[in-house]
Amino acid sequence: MPRILAHINPKILIWSRKTVKLSVKLAAQKIGVKTEKLTSWENGGAFPTIKQLYKIAHIYKRPFALFYFPAPPKHFKPLKDFRKFQDQYMLTENEEYILQKELLLFQQKRQIALDLYEQLDAETPSFKLKGTANESPEKLAQKIIEYLGVNHNEVADIKPGYDALNYWEKLLESKGILVFQTSGVPLHIMRGACVANEVLPVIIINSNDTQNGRIFSLFHELVHIVIREDGISNFRYSDRKKYDQVEVHCNQTAAEVLVPAPTLLESLVVRSHNSRNAQWTSDELRKLSDRFCVSREVILRRLLTLGRTTNNFYQEYRDKQDYGAIKTTSGGDYYRNKIAKNGGLFLNLVLQGYYQEKLTASSFWDYTQIKVSNLAKLEQLLYAKVQH
Repeated sequence: MPRILAHINPKILIWSRKTVKLSVKLAAQKIGVKTEKLTSWENGGAFPTIKQLYKIAHIYKRPFALFYFPAPPKHFKPLKDFRKFQDQYMLTENEEYILQKELLLFQQKRQIALDLYEQLDAETPSFKLKGTANESPEKLAQKIIEYLGVNHNEVADIKPGYDALNYWEKLLESKGILVFQTSGVPLHIMRGACVANEVLPVIIINSNDTQNGRIFSLFHELVHIVIREDGISNFRYSDRKKYDQVEVHCNQTAAEVLVPAPTLLESLVVRSHNSRNAQWTSDELRKLSDRFCVSREVILRRLLTLGRTTNNFYQEYRDKQDYGAIKTTSGGDYYRNKIAKNGGLFLNLVLQGYYQEKLTASSFWDYTQIKVSNLAKLEQLLYAKVQH
């Protein structure tokens, strides 16, 4: 049987490879051809077979038909990279490829959501709140708190951990933000990322992080959206002098939103603590961490900012932490993992499309990697109320 060649656009082939940050050498290895062969395809001197093009589409995470387009799609948006890497964490090309695949997947989900809103004749949500990096963290945080309708007394009654993370995700989704979680990206490669569009913005967080860590990343990326600054982040608080000031500002504002100064200072733990004592016990930090659903480090950093501890004590605490440790899990619940990966807002939209016969069972699987035979259990968890 003669091989059928795919007469694709070489420029699209090059563009697709570069958007997932692959060199010609590594791309060729993943496709299963010699470097010279891929180079000839990109130069237009030869063409892959149909079978090879299907493999390329899989590796580059692009629709098969895209390679025949005259120009790249306009809706793709490269994200600004705010990351910095310490010497002990050397970023490999394959790790970057894994990240870029995930970022591309979630941008494609956003495009699917936009199409579904149109098919369902529903209004596409917009995130109207807008600020600037020139506003003080305190002022910007107050605007966010008011826009979201945050009630910190209500937050105090939520069980720390997954319930708290679920609460904050649902609150952001109620304001028209798509929230996704990725599990395949090492934490030092990315803690969070966002697409800061006014219409249907996107937040991506890393499920390899702790629940409290993910909550903080949610709000770090939310500030990026408010100031309309796309980005990929792997921020560490103590390294703030090495980072872009936008990252520092996003962290400070996120801390102000999650741990407002008046609420922290009025808490029983802080009020009962000797204000002249710069040392805080693990038990005190744990109680405050549980109260605000953030890490103990964030609590201690806030206490430092508010003059309730010293820089020496804060640094000593940080030096004792093992930030290189990998979070161990049992793999989690299948349905919860699917909800985390797809996000509640996106899943709800795809479910509407399926039940209104805008999508087939096959399309539902393509968009979510969930079989329709599993919907009963999925919906039970998806629409469950946060436990207080």
